[in-house]
Parts: sequence; C-alpha cells; structure tokens
Amino acid sequence: MRLLGMNRLAFYLFRQLLGTFLFAAIAISFVVLFSQMFRLLSLVINNASTLWVFGKLLGLSVPTFLPLVLPISLGVATLFVYHKLSVDSELVVMRAAGIGPMTQALPGLVLAFITVGLCFVLTLWLTPKANRDLVNLQYKVRNSYAVFLSRPGSFNDITDGLTFFTRKRGDNGGLEGVLIHDIRKPEMPITIMADTGQIVSRNGQQQIVVFNGRRQEMDPTTGRLSELAFDQYVLELDSLRGTETGRLPDPREQTLSELMHPSEDMLQRRATEPYLIAELHQRLASPLLAISYALIGLTALLAGEFNRRGMGNRILTAMASIILTQASFMSLSHLIAKHEKMGIILYVVALMPVPLCLSLLGLRPVRSSRKTAAAS
Repeated sequence: MRLLGMNRLAFYLFRQLLGTFLFAAIAISFVVLFSQMFRLLSLVINNASTLWVFGKLLGLSVPTFLPLVLPISLGVATLFVYHKLSVDSELVVMRAAGIGPMTQALPGLVLAFITVGLCFVLTLWLTPKANRDLVNLQYKVRNSYAVFLSRPGSFNDITDGLTFFTRKRGDNGGLEGVLIHDIRKPEMPITIMADTGQIVSRNGQQQIVVFNGRRQEMDPTTGRLSELAFDQYVLELDSLRGTETGRLPDPREQTLSELMHPSEDMLQRRATEPYLIAELHQRLASPLLAISYALIGLTALLAGEFNRRGMGNRILTAMASIILTQASFMSLSHLIAKHEKMGIILYVVALMPVPLCLSLLGLRPVRSSRKTAAAS
C-alpha cells in the first residue's frame, strides 16, 4: 500500500510539473517568436513573398531556439509547481508523512532527464537541419524574382549593374514592354528590348523568354553599336543575377558528422577547426543545463525548513542562479572558439550546481524529528 501511495504521489507531482513545463515552454517560445516576427515579416514584405512563406519561416525558427527554451522552461516550472505545493501546505504534509526531499524531488529529476534526451535530439539532429532549411529559404526569398516582377512600370535593380523594367503585367502573367540593361562589364554594355516576355522554369532553373525584340551592344572604344533582332531570346535569370551556388553552410547548420570531419573547403572558406569544435561542445553540453536548472529549483524549495510566510528570497536566489549559469555558459561558448582546450570547462559550468544541490537535498531538514512527529 505504501508503495502504491508513493507511485500515486510521484505521478501526481510529475503531472503537475509536465503541464506547467509545457505551458512555460509554449509561452516563452511565443515571446521569442514575437521578437523574431518583425525581422521575418520585413524580409517577406521587402521581397514580395507570400504569407505561406512567412509561416514556413516561423515554423523553421522554432527548433532553432528550443534547446535554449526547454531547460529554462523546466527551471520555471519547477519553481512554480513546488512553490504552489508549499503555499498549499502539501509539501508539509508529505514531509510529515515521512517523505524526504529526495523522494519529493524525484518526479522533477525524471522530467529533467526526459528534457535532456529531447534537447539532445534537437541539438544533434533537428536544430541543425532547421537552421539549414531556414537559411536556404531566406536566400530563396531574397533571390526571388517576384520582387521585381511585382513592380511593373518601375526600374528594378536585379543586382549591381543589372536593371530590369517591364511596362505592365499581362492577364496571363506575361510581361509587356521588357527592358534589360546590363552594365556589369562597363567595357561592353548590353541592352535588350522586347515586346513581350514570360518567366518559365526549366530543370529547376529560372529563365525569362522574351519575344520580338532587339539586343544592342555598344563598343566604347569605337563607339560602334551592334544590334541583333530576334523573334525569341532566352536568358538564364540565375546567371544574370550571379546567384552563388554551392553555398557552404554555417557551423550551426552542419550535422554532427560534418563538425567532426570537416572538409578542406569548409576549413579554408567558412570556419576554423577550433570554431567547429566549439560548436560541437556547445551542442553536447547545452542539454545538461536542464538537470542543473531543475535541481536549482528543487533545492530552493525542498531543502531546509519550510516557511509559511513565503519563500520569495529562495525563489529570487534560484532565478539569479539560473540566469548566472546561463550567462556563464553562453560566454564560455564564445571563448572556446579561441581556446579549444577550454571545451571541458563548458561541461563543468553546465553541471556545476548539481553536486551542491544533491548534497543539500540529501541533508535532513533543519526541523527536528520530534517537531515533525508533533506536526504529524
């Protein structure tokens, strides 16, 4: 019967923690999303993209900050739930029934280890993929030709030295009165004029096909103008714009294997080996913060004697400890990019509160056994 009661009590505490943890994670995620929303909205509006693309950008942003949000959410949930139980005297009743601090803390530790596992899945697999997809989508939005096709009647710079103009859009999406002026090579300026045109996609490449026009090329040395009349002329938009292919991903976008075995091209053009090692250490160490934050909250409210007048000072101390640990972790993450031998310190900082918190939770409460018996 006692074992059954303990199981029910553990399930009750775990259920309270899980609900509050999910609510805190969703609330903090909305705050972070709101801070990024204006930047993404500006990107979509400036490049004449759609609401669907804006939604995809927001969706891909969520996994990029969840490894940071989940440990903090767990710390907040632990402080909130156990403080509520303390105010309602439920923890006092449990203590009077002989249930010690470590037993009361067990559901919080179980949830902490579950959070650590979820954070490892995020940092090692989901977050890098989301980062890569997010950056690729942002490049695609910036390089979208809808930005200049949606502005008929005005001159639009596709890139430096390349200007596009169309008088108006036709009913079927075609272009009327097309002008393309290319001065990227000052010694050979080119002008293309056509009556109509159409944007098409062939083999994944964007092309503009113009009809009934002329291609003029000026030789500045002789002042001679060469002109070619055509019925149909095809221009590769990607080649006109100079879109760079084979973009090397940022270390935040790389998989675990790519960080451990970087290519020579990556080391020469994108990032140094210490920077890649620092990114690897950060991915492996950041999930461990969930254990520390949970133990900080548990120790603040379970260790020592209960106070009916509230535990405001303990809660403030716990919050300050969480903020200090997070700030130290983030600062060291930037330092080990310059001093790769300091990588082990990142794990020490992430788990530094654990031994102290476990020792405090393992101590007997300050209240004597006779007082506990009398309360019972």
